[in-house]
Amino acid sequence: MQNTNAVVVVLGTGGTIAGTSAPGGDERLYQAAQLTVGQLLQAVPGLPPGLECEQVAQVDSKDMTHGVWHRLVARLGQHLARPEVAGIVVTHGTDTLEETAWFLQRVLAPAKPVVLTAAMRPATAAAPDGPGNLRDAVTVALDAGARGVVAAMAGSVFAARDVRKAHTSKLDAFDGGDAGPLGAVMDGKVTWLREPPSDEPLGAAHLPPDVAAWPRVDLVVSHAGVDGAVVDALRAIGAKGIVAVGTGSGTLHEAMQRSLHEAQAAGVTVWRATRCARGEVAERPGDFPGAGDLTPPKARIELMLALMGRS
Repeated sequence: MQNTNAVVVVLGTGGTIAGTSAPGGDERLYQAAQLTVGQLLQAVPGLPPGLECEQVAQVDSKDMTHGVWHRLVARLGQHLARPEVAGIVVTHGTDTLEETAWFLQRVLAPAKPVVLTAAMRPATAAAPDGPGNLRDAVTVALDAGARGVVAAMAGSVFAARDVRKAHTSKLDAFDGGDAGPLGAVMDGKVTWLREPPSDEPLGAAHLPPDVAAWPRVDLVVSHAGVDGAVVDALRAIGAKGIVAVGTGSGTLHEAMQRSLHEAQAAGVTVWRATRCARGEVAERPGDFPGAGDLTPPKARIELMLALMGRS
């Protein structure tokens, strides 16, 4: 069921969905973040009344920053508090959509839906996928069963915890890992396959107002022939946390592990994730804590937020 009389706010941050390419040129050679969110909405026929739009940022999402996240949290908080707002759509680039989704869910965990959407083709492509994804995102934002931060892409709806970019170029480039999608959008209706997950919000007050004060957390990857040089360098420049992206169920090369233990002894918090696309990190007595089924970028966010809570 939809509340078609309610307000949906669409916040723009750039990305391929707002990208353009030269007329008659190679559509793969485009510039992201060229069109405003208002221009994107004008290209989508049949949208319901009651849409508002606001440009929060204009970036290629590979260049996403903590500063943009901080502004998004502030704008989302203001709009979510408005009783007439049913939900919010955020247009985004595909490269870091999963990170933004998880960050917003962990900080806000909103009762109303916040729907991230994006595109694999620029707006000027002969057959752009952005308009359809944007229409689906508005449909989800108005659906009575929607809540929390989700992503709507290529007819599927994914929870913030599960969503990840799984292909470099397909239109259905996203999946939900072992959990799969939350639902599907077809013919202007949402079919839910399971209940959206609930989380306790950390709240915007959890975030230091100066993003320069956010703790530095980095990823390092275990692989054949790796040593501890990168770990030592991160420790030297003041990293507060390191997520070690291990092989298999989170195993780490012994040379890297030695440096990680030294970093831990010096006060750096170390977690383990896996470079595998599916599955969880196994917990082992005496080993660094595992990040469960979180992807490495999401584990980095989780550790960063945990360190903020300890300061």
